[in-house]
Amino acid sequence: MQKWMRRHKEGIIGYSILSPMILYFSIFAVFPALFVIYLSLTEWTGVAGLPEWVGIKNFRTFFTQGDYVETLIRAGVYGIIILFCSLIIGLLIALLLNQKVFGSGAIRTIWYLPVLVPFAVVAQMVNTLLSPVDGVVKQMMVRFGMEPIVFQESALWMSFWLIIITVWKGVGSTVIIYLAGLQGIDTTLYEAGKVDGASRLKIFWYITIPCLRPITMFLLITGIIGSFQIFEPVQLITYGGPHGDTNIILYRIYQDAFQAFNFGMASASSVVVLVVTLILSVMQYRISQRRIT
Repeated sequence: MQKWMRRHKEGIIGYSILSPMILYFSIFAVFPALFVIYLSLTEWTGVAGLPEWVGIKNFRTFFTQGDYVETLIRAGVYGIIILFCSLIIGLLIALLLNQKVFGSGAIRTIWYLPVLVPFAVVAQMVNTLLSPVDGVVKQMMVRFGMEPIVFQESALWMSFWLIIITVWKGVGSTVIIYLAGLQGIDTTLYEAGKVDGASRLKIFWYITIPCLRPITMFLLITGIIGSFQIFEPVQLITYGGPHGDTNIILYRIYQDAFQAFNFGMASASSVVVLVVTLILSVMQYRISQRRIT
């Protein structure tokens, strides 16, 4: 025993130091994930009684009944649009903020401020602007002699606002990450490009974009994961309407769990989202590795 301990002394010390973090991760990540998988195979109200084993019934319901698959696809569509808008807008803003101008630090802070604002505050502002009764947008349209639009009755308009608000709220993080990547590019590469007579467009395409590829891949993978986690704008602004046209999978999980008290179905939906997210992330990672190599 003593020989084994001397041989693995460094490993024992390392795991001893990491044990609090391992314990924390196990309690708050591993156990909840395993418990959700177990609940996905049961029926349970979450209030009374014990979970009743039903096997794959909930998964069969997910793929054959209701609008679960539709809400999953809708979440993916919204996520893709929001992701690419955030990447393009974030990169353009980062390129502008990378210029050495007076007050650049304050400007960068302003762009990041929306990330820090609670979504409840943002939702209250948006609801005030878009209110069909006394909203600011309605009053402005009436003043200019235009026919007021009841945004809450239009799936197209509510989808538009959902995308715009989500992009505006989160683009600051993308800007900061891209800005850090831009400042980490070796300036000698740009100087070599200028010496060779390359235009700004060619320098951007053949130097900046390749150097930012690892960061872009990171943002793509995290964006794919985040695309299925859109919840607050739906809950606080669109309420899944009109007629469920902006209802997405995470909001449907919330409805099953905390309105219908069907924790089994909510857990099954969560497991499906986990598997889809994992598959897409692995695919994106492998594609990025091939491109880098």
